Amino acid sequence: MFKTHSVPYSIAAAMALALGTVGANALAKPPGGMCDPDRAETRVEWMAEQLDLTEAQQEQIRDLFEEQAVTRQRDREALREQIDAVLTEEQRALRDEHRQGRLEKRLDRMAKRLDLTDAQRAQVQTIMEEQRAEPGLAPGEMRERIAAVLTEEQLDELEQMRERRGGGPRHGGRDW
Repeated sequence: MFKTHSVPYSIAAAMALALGTVGANALAKPPGGMCDPDRAETRVEWMAEQLDLTEAQQEQIRDLFEEQAVTRQRDREALREQIDAVLTEEQRALRDEHRQGRLEKRLDRMAKRLDLTDAQRAQVQTIMEEQRAEPGLAPGEMRERIAAVLTEEQLDELEQMRERRGGGPRHGGRDW
């Protein structure tokens, strides 16, 4: 009789242990990546809360994140130049076509989800194309410029979309 009851209890105990571990890991993980100043500040705030950082330590960490962002941007630009040097003119043109296709898909999704007008879609497209032409434009700055084009209702919907997704970008630092 002992054995028949011990199996379900063992399974329940193992599940509780596994769920507890997953929950603890979720709580221990800091928010977001470092692709823009907003995320860096969120990370500093999280570290300050978790590690009881002094103001001086917070400022030093902000500086480190800023240096990292500048270095990462410089490295990305150098990599793009190196890749461009390897590609033929036709391959660069094909790559640009693919980029334009991805941009159109992003715009279509955004237009559908937020019910953008044609004028809003055109403004957002211009902002996104400027981002692509000038990679130094921070994602946070791009989001601010796009937010200025949206209505209050669209901004509310955008916020709800972020909350449904867990508050952060899906990949590549992009929220939309």
